[in-house]
Amino acid sequence: MPNLLRPVALATATFLAACGARQGNAPAPGAVEPRPAVQAAAAPTPPTLRLPDAVRPTKYSIVLKMDPKAESFEGTVDVMLEVAKATNVVWMHGKGLIVKEATLEQAGVTQTLKASSAGEDFLGLTLEKPVVVGGAKLHLTYTGTASERETSGAFRVNEGGDWYIYTQFEPLGARRAFPSFDEPGFKVPWQLTFHVPEGNVAVTNTPQLADEKGADGWHIYRFAPTQPLPSYLIAFGVGPFDFLPARDAGQKQVKTRIITPRGRASEGAWAAKVTPDILERLEAYFGIPYAYEKLDVLAVPLMGGAMENPGLVTFNSRLILAKPEEDALWRQRAFANTQVHELAHQWFGDLVTMAWWDDLWLNESFASWMTPRIVESWQPTWDAPVERVQDRNGALESDSLVAARFIRQPIQNAGDIQNAFDGITYGKGSAVLAMAETWLGRDVFQKGIQRYIRAHAGKNATAKDFLAALSAESGKDVAQVMNSFLDQTGAPFITATLLCDGGKPRVALTQQRYMRLGSNAPGAQSWKVPVCVKYPGAGKDATACTLMTEEKAEVALPEAKACPAWVFPNADGAGYYRLRLADDTRAKLMKSGLTKLSRAERVVLLGDSLALAQAGLLPAADALPLLTGVAEDPDRQVLEAGLELMDLVSSRLLTEAQDADRARYVRDTFGPRARKLGFKPRTGESEDVRLLRPNLLELAGNEGNDPKLVAEARTLADQWLKDRKAVAPDVVGAVLAIAVEHGDAALHAKLMEALRGEKDRYQRQQLLGGLSHVTDPKLVKANLELLLDPKQDMRENLWLLFGASRDPRTRDTAVEFVKTHFDALVGTGDKPGLMPEGMGSRLPYMASGYCDAGKRQEVAAFFEPRTDKVPGSERVLRQVLEIVDQCVALKEAQGASIGAFLSGKPAKTPQAPPAPR
Repeated sequence: MPNLLRPVALATATFLAACGARQGNAPAPGAVEPRPAVQAAAAPTPPTLRLPDAVRPTKYSIVLKMDPKAESFEGTVDVMLEVAKATNVVWMHGKGLIVKEATLEQAGVTQTLKASSAGEDFLGLTLEKPVVVGGAKLHLTYTGTASERETSGAFRVNEGGDWYIYTQFEPLGARRAFPSFDEPGFKVPWQLTFHVPEGNVAVTNTPQLADEKGADGWHIYRFAPTQPLPSYLIAFGVGPFDFLPARDAGQKQVKTRIITPRGRASEGAWAAKVTPDILERLEAYFGIPYAYEKLDVLAVPLMGGAMENPGLVTFNSRLILAKPEEDALWRQRAFANTQVHELAHQWFGDLVTMAWWDDLWLNESFASWMTPRIVESWQPTWDAPVERVQDRNGALESDSLVAARFIRQPIQNAGDIQNAFDGITYGKGSAVLAMAETWLGRDVFQKGIQRYIRAHAGKNATAKDFLAALSAESGKDVAQVMNSFLDQTGAPFITATLLCDGGKPRVALTQQRYMRLGSNAPGAQSWKVPVCVKYPGAGKDATACTLMTEEKAEVALPEAKACPAWVFPNADGAGYYRLRLADDTRAKLMKSGLTKLSRAERVVLLGDSLALAQAGLLPAADALPLLTGVAEDPDRQVLEAGLELMDLVSSRLLTEAQDADRARYVRDTFGPRARKLGFKPRTGESEDVRLLRPNLLELAGNEGNDPKLVAEARTLADQWLKDRKAVAPDVVGAVLAIAVEHGDAALHAKLMEALRGEKDRYQRQQLLGGLSHVTDPKLVKANLELLLDPKQDMRENLWLLFGASRDPRTRDTAVEFVKTHFDALVGTGDKPGLMPEGMGSRLPYMASGYCDAGKRQEVAAFFEPRTDKVPGSERVLRQVLEIVDQCVALKEAQGASIGAFLSGKPAKTPQAPPAPR
């Protein structure tokens, strides 16, 4: 399941990946139907995090009676058990479920169990006589809730006037749909049967076995048993779906379909076209055919991202579906990249499953790493290798926080499980794998992966298992290198110095932890780091590599006949580390080596220049000319990497008096190119131009206040409100963002009126995206009132809360809204919150844009007393406070240098401290 990256921008991806909330009139978690005249027994002591190992499931049979028009549903669960140790309590997971009946049969004897809830997640089933070692069968009947407020568990959506039920079970949602052993280590077969009203169909992971008419207008769908799966990979949908066949895919010619809401099958054409191609390329890499009986891809409105359920992959409908006249190039690429990620999971995660959530990286890091590996040969013009380095830069930024997670973070509570879906697991894990692949060689790495998959197919595995497979294939101690990155936070900071004083040329390396200003190092750290140095050799560029296992190392440059004109100690950008070149070494590179660097290496250089400025080791005024220099670069990827340097001229770092200088700089630097591109695509222009256009337009229009672009955006926004075809799909977002940010109450009123009357969800989301750019605090308050309106869908309107927190002019309004309505948003006691479940822990991110010690204190004072009430929020808050600390320190250290650069007036800048020895 793909997710989020940069710390300050984390709220965007997090809110779009909203993971569900308890419904207002749902039963108390784990509730049991009361039985009059029966004395309640003392509840057994519940587990604290993981289920005990006395009882394990071996097979499930589940029957669900579901009407998408109704909030509640009925279910029966039969679980075959293996009892390893006698016990009088069977513990399961169950949340928001009412158990009506529970019986257990063993050795021909059936006894009734007493069900009791424990906390929010556990269901205790107490027997009068202990169950003994051996097999047993547990039978439960219950009712549950498919909520309109959630996007996890089983949830309901009204789409086009029809009701649908969908699911999202990763990580902890299955327990809200049926009583189960809801941990990844319980990997067993499941068989599902559905009773649904006529006019609806049911779909799940496996092929349909039977389609029968039931009584009273109900229909029965029976499905084949699954292969062994953990609970979080079970999925289903109920509703009046349409089906678009794709061509049969893979070595086994697997039936492949795109499943959509009624009347929208034609919108899945791109998904149907590319999905079989992707599957076949993955089969070729893994050397193992796709393991499951079918491949359905289900469009789910309001879902966050996508999910790799085998046989029923689910996607946010905006990502997978588009009308031809509304389709955008970015959407097609986003779907294709995400589909590579999800289908890679069919091997990493589905066929071989992590044993526990601390190894989530075995799923997400690998699927993220696999995406550019497949795309680079399938779609070579998409620049996947360069995008991989862009993602590496983002991961390194996340990893600059002392409060960042480990890739393989120990799990202490449910909040740690929710927090695991972050830029460290996805981005850092992917970058570290790419580094290991370069170190070992592509062929060896691929063979190691195939060895691992073959050895553990159909079972669970751990990081130790994977590293053992790589070590066996390569003959190297892979664990010593990988564990140094998996089991500690932070990234190496390598200082490199070219030495030519006698003997052969060499590069001296020193490592320590990279630290940004405002963060305090937790203590000495070191890594086992593969380092490759690129340099000019005899006739062509050469590469020399070493494995840096100590604080210091040297790399000889055997192909250099004399002192080389330049060196770049991160060849191809494969290394996961920040790089600082000693002054003379950097000067040589900037003078003689820039044109010799690959595009990926240029992206690394730009990212490391920003990092050096953020660490106080490079004056901002020396780094910012790189930003100016890329403004006209014809290479989109290099330009977009350079735009990361905009962080050094963020309005957070400037006084109000400097805002005009900042806007003038952005307008002068990027305005000419943006105006030349314009809002209207031209026949025959490249895909890179189409992708770059909206980014440059919004940058020059909103950050630079370019009057020509603002006026044109206002005109186009009015035209779009009257005719949705008046603006090219690629730039609708930019047009609305610029128009609204420079708009007035009248434009806001037009957008709100259009939102109230719009039935099409895609159009509503575009309108909400535009409204999220309102800068008048009074209008922001009107936006945020939608979040409190019970007639509105909070899952859709969360755009507005993030948008308000993103802009310094409205951030206070957003944060005050959160403070005022905190209890209503997250819930109190038995009263559920308005927000989707799990989202409350993300609320501190609303304050991540502050750059003021006083605001930091206010944020801490409000959120710290509330972290115990919202699992997972404590780590989020620590990260947010550190992000603010980093900004405050950067502003103090680099403010004068930044101001001098923007004003064009040279000023003395503090000398960077010497390189560490």
